[in-house]
Amino acid sequence: MSEFSEKAKSRIYLEYKNAPKLIQWILALPDVAASRITEQTEKIRNILDIDNAEGEQLNICGRIAGYRKRPAGRFYPGCEVAEVDDVLFRKMIKAKICKNNGIATIDDIKAAADYILDVNVTVLDAQDMTMRLVWHEDSVSIAVQQLVEDYDLIPRPQGVGMRKHRVIKRKPFGFGRHFSNFGNAPFWYGDGTPPVHYYGSIKITWSEGVLSGEIVVNDLDVTDQDVTVIITGEDGVQRVQRAVTDSMGKFSLSTITPPATVIARALLVTLDCEALALESEPLEIN
Repeated sequence: MSEFSEKAKSRIYLEYKNAPKLIQWILALPDVAASRITEQTEKIRNILDIDNAEGEQLNICGRIAGYRKRPAGRFYPGCEVAEVDDVLFRKMIKAKICKNNGIATIDDIKAAADYILDVNVTVLDAQDMTMRLVWHEDSVSIAVQQLVEDYDLIPRPQGVGMRKHRVIKRKPFGFGRHFSNFGNAPFWYGDGTPPVHYYGSIKITWSEGVLSGEIVVNDLDVTDQDVTVIITGEDGVQRVQRAVTDSMGKFSLSTITPPATVIARALLVTLDCEALALESEPLEIN
């Protein structure tokens, strides 16, 4: 029995307490109110529940916060340009709300970061017009960390820069109570994981009328990569041809007419969804 039914039943005059038909009729009214008014009101209230809204319902929350449409970007792990999913869009809406209503003090920034990232964040003021976020939990996804670093997710005072955040998972090597971490923790890299420095190159050669090339890069797949070959003729006119690498990162072209100067370019996407641009040294073909 709902609270409305209990309240209606408590208001029946004592002389009608034992009139079953009257009681049945009176108790029918709260049920109608609950189904036609209360439930619909609850649905309207839940429309603006950012934590539980999904799909188009979340798009409505975004439009109220100031997003005309769902943003698109390149995020881990897909690393393809696409509309952000519900998890990321939810974070962006929360950030928009905080930016629209915050006053950007240290306490306000911490409260916003805690609310957006759902972790306990420490805000460090470097006293040089920059600040940094530090947290000790491993629950913030790589994609959300990318939003923090590259898309200015956390509110900040005007003119104050945001340094790269740090995720400190364990104490540095050799530290801890009674040196208990000695030999049990890695060296500290600032964000808890060793940085990955990508480096690579494109090497091209010419032999017997065929241009051969190879993409060499660390920690990335070189299979099925698009290569742009820019050919500058003797008259200075540039032509562009395309090639695709095999499983070993190699490619070739046999449609180049010498004399010409050739440059090969490729754009790879790293594991953290950043672009790695490669360009070969110019090759003179005679």
